[in-house]
Amino acid sequence: MTDQEYVKDLVEKARAAQKVFAEFSQRGLDQASRAAAKAVYDNAEILAIEAVDETHMGTVEQKIIKMKNGMTNQWAYTKGRVSKGIVGWEKGKLDVDNILRIAKPAGIIAGVMPMTNPTTTMGANAMQALKAGNAIIVCPHPKAKNVSMHCAELIREAIAAVGAPKDLVQCVEDPSIDRTGEVMRQCDLVVATGGPGMVHAANSSGHPSFGVGQGNCQVVIDEGFADQFDAMAAEIAANRAYDSGIPCTGEQTIILPAKDKQAFIDAYNKNKGYYIDDPEVIDKFRHLIFKEGKNGKPVTNPDYVGKNIYDLCRLCGVELPEGVLSVLLEIKAYGEDEPLCKEKMVPVSGLYAYEGGWEEGVKVAKTNLLMEGAGHSTDVYSHDKDHQIYAGTEIPVVRMPINAGQGLLNGRPYYEGGMASTSGLGCGFWQNNYLAGNLTFENLCNYTLMLYRVHSDKANPTEEEIWEDNDVML
Repeated sequence: MTDQEYVKDLVEKARAAQKVFAEFSQRGLDQASRAAAKAVYDNAEILAIEAVDETHMGTVEQKIIKMKNGMTNQWAYTKGRVSKGIVGWEKGKLDVDNILRIAKPAGIIAGVMPMTNPTTTMGANAMQALKAGNAIIVCPHPKAKNVSMHCAELIREAIAAVGAPKDLVQCVEDPSIDRTGEVMRQCDLVVATGGPGMVHAANSSGHPSFGVGQGNCQVVIDEGFADQFDAMAAEIAANRAYDSGIPCTGEQTIILPAKDKQAFIDAYNKNKGYYIDDPEVIDKFRHLIFKEGKNGKPVTNPDYVGKNIYDLCRLCGVELPEGVLSVLLEIKAYGEDEPLCKEKMVPVSGLYAYEGGWEEGVKVAKTNLLMEGAGHSTDVYSHDKDHQIYAGTEIPVVRMPINAGQGLLNGRPYYEGGMASTSGLGCGFWQNNYLAGNLTFENLCNYTLMLYRVHSDKANPTEEEIWEDNDVML
């Protein structure tokens, strides 16, 4: 059987299942969506063990936390929201409710999974697809195919138990680049989680795609935060250690005033971090984390992604004290001149001290992001409103937490975080992502907008009035 024939069979099963699912009520959609997420939540322990055994990335304990928190937080946002039929009224040009929004399914979703996060992403994408009334065909990474097949089967059994067709969720067996490409070509909508190559493939599929981009989170600190360094350092050290540094929300480069450098180092070392300034050791890290790519530029070395920090340090000739979570490396250059300013998928951050004013710190972050990871996120710590706005206008990212940290990227704390919890963080046109925000079920619906005429006593403006210069913002 060719890849085309194999995928055609999956798509036919998915369409038959989705046709039945289209008749379900909102409650039916919600029950299936909840069941998918709860299947991953309930089986987090065994899936975490299987994922680490198969991919050799991350830690069992933190993958359990990731799955349980990810499913809980995302279902908390998803439950109770309308995804079928009348969503509600919206305001038109005259600030009057005259547009009625009606939600309908998109069809069959191609869900492309990353090796770094196979089960949490699958649970999230399945939950969101089902909430919107769709079917989903999951394309696992070849190096995570066994745990992915098990996760998909658990989800299939769970949705069947609440009366939904099993074939609403299917997983590609014997995954390959060609087979994944065929799924993207035959489905109606693509949700692809991965690096630039995967996003490009999704965009080239011939169907609409939501690419989820690459991270390289910068942290820019202004003057006046030395009294908060203990709390900031503790949070960064722990977050960089989370699942052995795999998540895209890890703080990659800490950029702060030179006069505060030692105070931050002291705080980092006190709070389960370990600072390294030996140039020879730093060079060993540089050549371990990255290797030379086809174009001669450094690229991530997959052999060490998600590895234990103690193992990495031993390979670099460093014996860490007990209890260290992550490492902070001194860097003296940025952008293309320093590979360590790229995304590091291990429990390692860089520390860059700027000598000039706030503009220089912002420039460092901007340069690093334009090298890699533009669109994703930057943390800004400043008490000066003008400095905050300057960073917001200069740094090319979708998400910019102010004096808060990475938790806000994914909607935490729930009522304070603002953004929706998600497993998909779109990076906008900076990374060729259509989505500039956090992926939710709302992105996976078709919408009909019913437009009602507004009766107004106001006279329509003349062409002369419209073209007058007095309304132009200069």
